[in-house]
Amino acid sequence: MDHGLTRRGLLAGLLAAATVTACDSAPSASPAPTDSFNPPQDQPLATWELTGGLTAAGIAALRPPRLVVYGDGDAIADATYHSRLDRDQLRTLANGLADDLRASVSQKKPTPTPTIADAPVTKVSVWTPTGPLAFTAEGLDELKPDHVYPAVLYNARDRLATVHRTVSATAQPYLATRVRVVAVPALEGQAGTGSPIVPDPSPTATANPWPTGITLPSPDSEGLRRTDLDGDAARAAVRMLTRDLDQRGAWPSYRMTDGTVVRASWRYLLPTE
Repeated sequence: MDHGLTRRGLLAGLLAAATVTACDSAPSASPAPTDSFNPPQDQPLATWELTGGLTAAGIAALRPPRLVVYGDGDAIADATYHSRLDRDQLRTLANGLADDLRASVSQKKPTPTPTIADAPVTKVSVWTPTGPLAFTAEGLDELKPDHVYPAVLYNARDRLATVHRTVSATAQPYLATRVRVVAVPALEGQAGTGSPIVPDPSPTATANPWPTGITLPSPDSEGLRRTDLDGDAARAAVRMLTRDLDQRGAWPSYRMTDGTVVRASWRYLLPTE
């Protein structure tokens, strides 16, 4: 029997236009000159995230950005794989994304469309010499056949998706000294399927003891516990807890010292988390 915690979120009302934010020059401004390309080495140059949607609370709390590319060339996909981009690749990515996001500001806003339940939100941001550019779009992929959003937003997403595929294909594991651990109450029902969720009624349900050396905070209103660990505690989590690499929510059960049964997993934290 699969267990998980389901939290459905509906996009209420009609979808509005993609939100584009900028601390940049006017939409018609030309790309920054080549010789001004000097991104901060230890900060994100470009980020691609998916948030919300039909996602269990525990998985949402653990979900990393799809891709983060740092100014020093380090590219990390799903907090799982990493590779490096050279300076020319960084410049091409940054200039292409900046052009896409500047162009999207001046294009027609989408016509309101019927509600799409549980559609995720796409977030893309890019560093530029004069300030960051970003856009947020609900249901970006789901609404593509209807041409609701400007094509340049899909261009931006596709640029990052291409880098994501390349980084993932290298199969170089991303490792870090810090981890995030998330635990949720053991519930019946596969996370994200819409099946009923019922608290596990069995006080003798099969579960491993919660590892000593890993301290979790008190649960929030939904029973979710989340903590970021470093040092010995992080190493203990990596060694003793099972990692949900494919983000499907099939997390093992553990029994806390108070008898509560939880399901838990972990992931490595990004340098800027």
